[in-house]
Amino acid sequence: MYKLKKTITYIIIILILGGIATLLFINRVKLARILRPFFVALIIAYLLHPLVVRMEHKKIKRGIAIIILYVFFIIASGSILIFVFPSVVQNTKELINTIPIIASQYKDYFNTFIFTIESSKWPDEVKDTIMREVSLGAEMFQKVAIDTLKEALTSTFDYIFKLFDVLLSMIIAYYYLKDAEFLKEGFLSLTPRKWRNFLIGTGREINLILGSFIQGQLLTALIVGILESIGLIIVHAKYPVVLGMVGGIFNIIPYFGPFLGAIPAVAVALIESPIKALWTALVFIIVQQIDNSFISPKIIEGRLGLHPVTTILAVLVGGEFMGILGMLIAVPIAAIIKVIIKRTIDIIV
Repeated sequence: MYKLKKTITYIIIILILGGIATLLFINRVKLARILRPFFVALIIAYLLHPLVVRMEHKKIKRGIAIIILYVFFIIASGSILIFVFPSVVQNTKELINTIPIIASQYKDYFNTFIFTIESSKWPDEVKDTIMREVSLGAEMFQKVAIDTLKEALTSTFDYIFKLFDVLLSMIIAYYYLKDAEFLKEGFLSLTPRKWRNFLIGTGREINLILGSFIQGQLLTALIVGILESIGLIIVHAKYPVVLGMVGGIFNIIPYFGPFLGAIPAVAVALIESPIKALWTALVFIIVQQIDNSFISPKIIEGRLGLHPVTTILAVLVGGEFMGILGMLIAVPIAAIIKVIIKRTIDIIV
């Protein structure tokens, strides 16, 4: 009787969770719009937390420390908006308007390549096979390259212009930082006592993962983006700041990121000349070597604890379901899932 009751309870719980998951999936667009400020606030909180702790050690109250950091952030952001942002926006608009021209240039290169194959003395069967495969590959690459570049540029600046979301996220982040212990205790009070040790331990591991990823990877991406922008300026590449920062953002994606981040800049430079494209590629290669040898080992102290094969799989799955955003967040999500599964198995076994 007890086992039957327990089984029925598990079935009811599974059905309830399944229903919740279904509702979340159906309303995923609305939920994403609602939860976006909370996720942005989480990023802000993780970025500011080490500074807040240091200021607390200097006898500055947590609430005042957060306000001081916000004031500094507003002043710095205002300076960037006044002196840097207008030129970045202008370069971005020019680059987006140039995309059809770039596509047309590469289409001419492609047609020349096709003509070379058609005029060769190869057998017709070989020519037909090559033409079919090359055409399919070229169409796919052109669509992916253009869509990716547009998404990376337009989505980035769409978020920047949503001032209300940014302000709301800063308010939420303030309470994340100020009342972290209160929020944690409030959450634990709503859970059964026998679950609390499990939740506390799991929460600490997830906190380390998110801290390592957000604080380490974003700071690394910023430094890499600045270095790539400087390098592109040195070699006189077009749109150096925008393309350099795009490269820095893509650097967050493990393995594939540096390559994907270099494609837009190299593609733009190749329109000018092969030599310019070579110099542009060399900038990204040098910065990547600096990142691998000096920047990442110094900044990213914690590891996410994922095998390279798991990391690659996570990036591919994230890209398939959510595009560029999915590739950016896939690795920390995979690491968090691993922690939850591992701790759950430890309790069950």
